[in-house]
Amino acid sequence: MLFLTASFKLYLCTMQRLLVFCFLLCLFKVNSQDAELTDYKEDQFYVDINFPLQFNDSDAFKQNGFSRSIHLGVLKDIALNKRGTKAVAIGIGYGFMRLVNNLNIRKQQGAYTYNFPTNGIDLRNAFSTHQFQIPLELRWRSSRPDRFVFWRIHLGYRLSYQFAERYKPFFGSSFSLDDQLTPWQHSASVAIGYNTWNIRFAYGFSPFLRESIRTQQGIKPLIYPVQLGLIFYLL
Repeated sequence: MLFLTASFKLYLCTMQRLLVFCFLLCLFKVNSQDAELTDYKEDQFYVDINFPLQFNDSDAFKQNGFSRSIHLGVLKDIALNKRGTKAVAIGIGYGFMRLVNNLNIRKQQGAYTYNFPTNGIDLRNAFSTHQFQIPLELRWRSSRPDRFVFWRIHLGYRLSYQFAERYKPFFGSSFSLDDQLTPWQHSASVAIGYNTWNIRFAYGFSPFLRESIRTQQGIKPLIYPVQLGLIFYLL
């Protein structure tokens, strides 16, 4: 009788340990699957190449040359659900923009004068600026941990700080534009694409030049760059 009782207790102890082991094994498996899903993210380098369109409400203003911009940087992806199909991303980047138009600027003894040509000649003058950028994105994608080719829609916002601004007249040498540009720029964007190729559209909320600037004709040259181009995400 004592032998049977001892055997039964040993059996219960063994079964208890086996059940605990199975429970821990199942728990580890579930956690591993969850980790596999929640760990999916798209930490990426990005490069976008754009054709800026310059909007201005002055009839005298003309965009009459090849304007362009390029931006590059890195983004940290933070998934919002287990599949990783929704996420936010924040990063840091660098940008360069060149705008060509007919706005004339002269610099004499540190003072700037602005005017639009009145003789019918459309001069191709160029603004150039470098930018330090902080991009934010809200992301939707048809992704899976085992699939890296998918559709994506990214809604973005960029805070940019302009520096090293220069102006190149059609005739003459280039010169710096000290305190003439709006230093902080705000823009919203949308990028839609599949795999590597993505179309990007961005709208600038801040005027390129300071709002206090007036031309000699009394015109307020508020230029709002709108950019259309391609953005490439590189894992």
